[in-house]
Amino acid sequence: MRISLASILALACLASSTMACGHSDHAKHGNSTDGHSGHGHHHSGHGHGHHHSGHSHHHPKDGTSTGSHSGHGGHSGHGTSTGGHSKTGTGKAFDHILQVWFENEDFALIDSLPQFKSLESEGITLTNFNALTHPSEPNYVAAGGGSTFGLTNDDYYRIPANISTIYDLLEAKGLTWRLYQEDLPYTGFTGYKYENKDGTYMRKHNPAVSFDSVALNKTRLQNIVNAKELEKDIESGNLPNWMFYTPNMNNDGHDTNATYAGNWLQKFYKSTLNNPKLLENTLVLLTWDENKTYPIRNHIWSLLLGKVPEKLKGTRDDTFYTHYSTLSTVEYNWDLGTLGRGDANKTLANVFNFLAPALNYTNVHVPVSEIEFMNNTITGFMTGKSLNETQQA
Repeated sequence: MRISLASILALACLASSTMACGHSDHAKHGNSTDGHSGHGHHHSGHGHGHHHSGHSHHHPKDGTSTGSHSGHGGHSGHGTSTGGHSKTGTGKAFDHILQVWFENEDFALIDSLPQFKSLESEGITLTNFNALTHPSEPNYVAAGGGSTFGLTNDDYYRIPANISTIYDLLEAKGLTWRLYQEDLPYTGFTGYKYENKDGTYMRKHNPAVSFDSVALNKTRLQNIVNAKELEKDIESGNLPNWMFYTPNMNNDGHDTNATYAGNWLQKFYKSTLNNPKLLENTLVLLTWDENKTYPIRNHIWSLLLGKVPEKLKGTRDDTFYTHYSTLSTVEYNWDLGTLGRGDANKTLANVFNFLAPALNYTNVHVPVSEIEFMNNTITGFMTGKSLNETQQA
């Protein structure tokens, strides 16, 4: 008997106490690749072996395995979070971190647009920040799990609950986390997408919901909320330690363009990001999931705001960073330990350089000539295992 994909997804949603499966439309929309073609641009010879499966990167001594039991996997699924709020969580360099991710644009264009350039005087521009692969979803998943796990498209994935995540590490230390998702229809929604007149929410741009340790845990699902909750949390003084903000598909530039995204950012900065209650002890990272032009290096514009020394505002930092750098910075700020994957790879996980002394971390200099293009498809144990690929529609 062949069971339809829609039936399977309906059961999955019921298991995670969600009710809006009617918005999922998984089979129809599950094969998007962000409008880009081709993932196999092999620019080998740049030093880090990113085109190999399993995220080994030729640094086995740095603990970059993607094994399901590496790191703190034993904490998966415990659901000890209490809704994302905390008065504790003092870190070595900051007490809170907020990431805001945009979509699919090359460094050179963003570095020329006044909507983004005008904010550089308020922080540190990271001129050598790199995404990990293409298309979008594996980069978001890597932000939560320290690996792309072999995701090669933007399908509907369910990563097994025994795979450790940053959420496990945070909770093990009593720290809190929350994801603010624009146009999320309700708290804990696990569907593939939700459209309304203002914009579209997409599961693929959510760095937590693809992990079953989150999606099948009612307590943890309370940490996936509509983005409007951020301003409430700022005003109440109940900011989570780890925060991730996903604009909708218009505001992040995906379905519009970089100028549109920049205009949205200007408004968002004035209304929300520039609030002293947020900036006082929060490190804010503005970044992109990936670049737009696949054959070239996966180089993305990024800016640090908030908990930045006054003397460094308006400066540019050319240290080599990837999305694993953000994980590494978080882990060393709160002594979380690592996931033992890309976040523990000494080449790929430099912490933000101005924080390195406070975090007692020694960054690695990566010559420009050795920077890999990061534009290869990376295979791994989840390759070909999306529900779109394994079930009959």
